[in-house]
Amino acid sequence: MKNVNDNSQSERVQVLDVLRGFALFGILVINAMSILAVKGSTPAFTVEIPFADRLLQDLILFFVESKFFTLFSLLFGIGFAIQIQSAEKQGTKFLPRISRRMLGLLVFGLLHILLLWDGDILVIYAITGTLLIAFRKTSFIRIKKWVIGLLAVPGFLVLLIFMYTLAARLSPDGAASFAKSDKSLAKEFANTDATQALLQNGFLEGITERIHTYLELSPLLFSRIPTVLAMFLIGLYLGRSNFIRQLPEKIGVLKKVRFWGLTVGFTLMLLIVACTKFLPTVSALIAIIEDQYLAGPILCLGYAAALTLAFIKNPQRKLFGLFSRVGRMALTNYLTQSLVLTFLSYGWGVGFALRLNGFQVLGICLLLFSAQIVISGLWLKLFKYGPLEWVWRCITYWRILPIRLQA
Repeated sequence: MKNVNDNSQSERVQVLDVLRGFALFGILVINAMSILAVKGSTPAFTVEIPFADRLLQDLILFFVESKFFTLFSLLFGIGFAIQIQSAEKQGTKFLPRISRRMLGLLVFGLLHILLLWDGDILVIYAITGTLLIAFRKTSFIRIKKWVIGLLAVPGFLVLLIFMYTLAARLSPDGAASFAKSDKSLAKEFANTDATQALLQNGFLEGITERIHTYLELSPLLFSRIPTVLAMFLIGLYLGRSNFIRQLPEKIGVLKKVRFWGLTVGFTLMLLIVACTKFLPTVSALIAIIEDQYLAGPILCLGYAAALTLAFIKNPQRKLFGLFSRVGRMALTNYLTQSLVLTFLSYGWGVGFALRLNGFQVLGICLLLFSAQIVISGLWLKLFKYGPLEWVWRCITYWRILPIRLQA
């Protein structure tokens, strides 16, 4: 591999693939805890679990929850900008190409929900990506205002709701009302009926259950759209401004983003985790929602800057090559993770749901991700793209493209 300072196309792409691979591991950990229904997975404060298990879940909340999903969103925005530039260079119309790309992503997401898991992110990405089309020619100043608004307004509203849940408890009636809500919410999080149904049902019966669960969860899932759009817009800016192509010249900026992103992000997460320790259930849960709207995006930028700086310093580090393999096949590996985890979890497979603790599931994540590193490396020795990346690319360009590497 050449030095980053050569500013070669291959290395500009590789740093994005490294970040994608890194993001996929974090997403894997969160999804595995959910799919395998680990007792005490976020929010851990709603159930009684051993100290070590609670500590693990607190660490996952602190370092992982909402950070890697937002990092993946940032990378999606950069990829969107690259698609625009590619269309311009080729002299082709952008709208038909990107519309097919979003439609293809929507189909992948719907199939993911129907066949595997209701916690899909692809449908949200397809919908938000369609909204992003309207911003493709927006000035950088207006993009900045939109990003601030999309992060600050929901974050401020959540803060107001959080303060209300505390202030209302000062009156006897409010305290009694919220005490009932706390108890009801904790009971709801401890409810395992949906998972039990998936353990007992076969594969086809599970489709109905997943549709029902997805529709129930859709308000919560779609509440992520402001955050996703904000990260898409940041990515769009980084791609359109050629920031990603000038990394060696942007080290000073990256160091500032790393410092402030990690400092502010970790400070906010300390406060959020403290809320889960010392506040009643409803208030604690509202604090966790602030992770999605504010702390997660800020910390994600710190992570991205830190990893990018490490890559610039030593692009030949073996770890980066391993992450890059997985990142080049991000769509295939994301859906494969769901396939393996649901097979391990539900009744049509092994049926491990509700039986494993967090440490065991973390071990499964490490094994699965290691397998994906090996398989991705072997596949990419023979083919240009992952299998689903190739299908998605064919949909985008609306023709059958070669997939095998030239001998």
